[in-house]
Amino acid sequence: MKIKSIYVPKEDLNLVNKTDKVKDVLEKFEKTGIFSLPVVKGNELIGTIYKEKLYRVLADHEDGEAYKNQEINSSLIVKPKGFTTLETQVELAAKEFVDNQLTFIPVNREDGTFAGIVTHKAIFKYLVDLFGITEDKIVVYIENMSGQLAKVLETFKKLNVNIKKIVAEDAKVLNLYRLIIQPDKDLDKVRQALKNEGFRIEE
Repeated sequence: MKIKSIYVPKEDLNLVNKTDKVKDVLEKFEKTGIFSLPVVKGNELIGTIYKEKLYRVLADHEDGEAYKNQEINSSLIVKPKGFTTLETQVELAAKEFVDNQLTFIPVNREDGTFAGIVTHKAIFKYLVDLFGITEDKIVVYIENMSGQLAKVLETFKKLNVNIKKIVAEDAKVLNLYRLIIQPDKDLDKVRQALKNEGFRIEE
C-alpha cells in the first residue's frame, strides 16, 4: 500500500501560516487540543511548531501580551527531518517513525509542494490491518528451508480454503519463520490439518 491511501491532505489539517501571530497559534492549540502544528509558507511546509515550546517562550517573555501580537518567530519552528511522497510504500514511512521519533511525516507531491501528513494513527491502523491482529488467524512456525511454505499452502489447497491474508516474519529463534495466516473459512479445520502435517501452531 502507498502513502496516498492513508495520508491526511493538507486541506483537512489545522495549519499555521508563517505570517500568523502568536495569539492565533495559541488559539489553534486550544481549539484542537493537539500538541504540534505544521507551519506552511505558501505551498511549502517549513516545519512544526510545538505547543510546549510556544508556551514556555511566552511564559519567559517580559511582556506576554505584546508578544502575542507578534508574528511567530523562526526560532519556534522546528524544521522537518525529511519528507515522504504520495507514491512511497507505507512500510518505509513506518521505518521513518521508528528511526527518527517523529510526531508525523510530511508528504510532498511530485513537484515538491506540500500535500499533507502521515500520522502515527494511520500507520498503526495499517499495521493492525496487515497482521490481522483483530481477526481470526492461524500462526504457524516453519523452518527456514526450501519447501516448507509450499507445504503449508498445499494444506490449504487440499481443504479448498482460500487465504485472505498472510504475513511472514523471522521468529528470531531456532532458524524459524512465523507465518500469520487468515483463512476465509474453516479456521479450526485448517489448524488441525496443519498440526497433522507436523507444523507447530501457536495456540
